[in-house]
Amino acid sequence: MKKYLFLLFLIVASCKKNDEQIKVGHGGGYLSAAVYASQNNSIADLQHFRSLSDVGYLLLSGNLDAGFVDAEKLAAFAELDGFNQLAVAGKVTYPYGATLVLRKGLNNRLHELGGLTIAVAEPDCALIKQFAEDAQRLGADISGVKYKYMAFDAMLPALESGVADAAIIKGSYSVVALQEGHSILYQNWDIKPGDECCPKIINQAALVLLARRNRLNAVKPFVDALAEAQKLSPDVLRRAVANNTVIPFEILQGQPVPEFSLASDDDFERTHSPKNKPHR
Repeated sequence: MKKYLFLLFLIVASCKKNDEQIKVGHGGGYLSAAVYASQNNSIADLQHFRSLSDVGYLLLSGNLDAGFVDAEKLAAFAELDGFNQLAVAGKVTYPYGATLVLRKGLNNRLHELGGLTIAVAEPDCALIKQFAEDAQRLGADISGVKYKYMAFDAMLPALESGVADAAIIKGSYSVVALQEGHSILYQNWDIKPGDECCPKIINQAALVLLARRNRLNAVKPFVDALAEAQKLSPDVLRRAVANNTVIPFEILQGQPVPEFSLASDDDFERTHSPKNKPHR
């Protein structure tokens, strides 16, 4: 009889534990370093999605308690019904940087770019201006370069298809570029945001952690766990990513570590639509 009571206790305890877990959506990859480093706990049921837009829609529908969305798409989500039921709980920042990626299979050096087609965001993008200044300082002639304008998320596919020979991307795309076999000819992390291709999102946020307002108390321990994980050494965070993805540790070593920190609605107030501005 005692044996059956003990088994019943375990079943009840297990169900209670699952009920207490919050559901959190994330996109994986190197930007999820703090998530991976903190996942050895029972606080959250972590759900990996290929699209961060899916995370946003599931948050709006109430099927997730919290989740990470693309910071640059926060304003678009703010226009949707139900956004005022969500609150900002944290952010993941990553420096914009200015990175020149050369398509795999090419061996050109920085002073051998003449005649190449380079994908760029727009003519006056801060990244291009910085690259041009540094190229001149380094003695590289880029007068023969052909620019092809496109969105950042189209640049790596353009390299894969051969539409572009190189691309000037944001730093947050660097790890993916290296993982796909492309090479980096140039990087400068000292970029001051302020134009359309590098907007002044708070501290160059790449991701925003949103939570259901009626679940904020339940989400808080998870947020605290992320903040604690961020205190680990950079290589420990890199190793957590390498152990949970197909990204080699060696690729991560040469790139910055994304930083998770606490945030609130006030931090991103400028990105919210006035129509759906969160209730105080």
